[in-house]
Amino acid sequence: MGDVLFSASRTSNMKASEACLSLVSESGYDVQDGLLFLADIGPGSFTGTRVGVTIAKTLAFAAGAKCGGATAFDLISPTETVVLPSKKGEYFVRALGTDPVRTTDLPSGPYLGFGVGIDPQTYPLAERFLELLESISKVSPEELLPAYLIEPSISVQKKGFGLSPVTK
Repeated sequence: MGDVLFSASRTSNMKASEACLSLVSESGYDVQDGLLFLADIGPGSFTGTRVGVTIAKTLAFAAGAKCGGATAFDLISPTETVVLPSKKGEYFVRALGTDPVRTTDLPSGPYLGFGVGIDPQTYPLAERFLELLESISKVSPEELLPAYLIEPSISVQKKGFGLSPVTK
């Protein structure tokens, strides 16, 4: 397939798009040289997951390339039980060979992951895409979608926007 042109990560509290685009800029590579753009498709924060997927899709489209994704579970470990934070006091747990479940309990056996009560913290890493590369579907940019496990935590508008009705 080729060589990895660039891989990096950065902690970004509530500024995922800024961090991602900054890393792309700092890479020193021309996006046009990319053949495959990969993203963590979730689960994760609703906005953060959408940002990562959208950036991979945009770069792939600009380069005329394919894109693909892997779950946060697999980017932590494709071969072990993985725990990820869900809503407050809840976790997603994916045991090897099973679908993820949402629970308030941490597994009794060994696991990797991050979130409240998990020590040590193990985060998804872009470098793990290399070991997953053969199993990742290479798709056109418009086909790459986030993998949401639950509905987004958004509120319903309580009041109008303060606009006056238009009359004739």
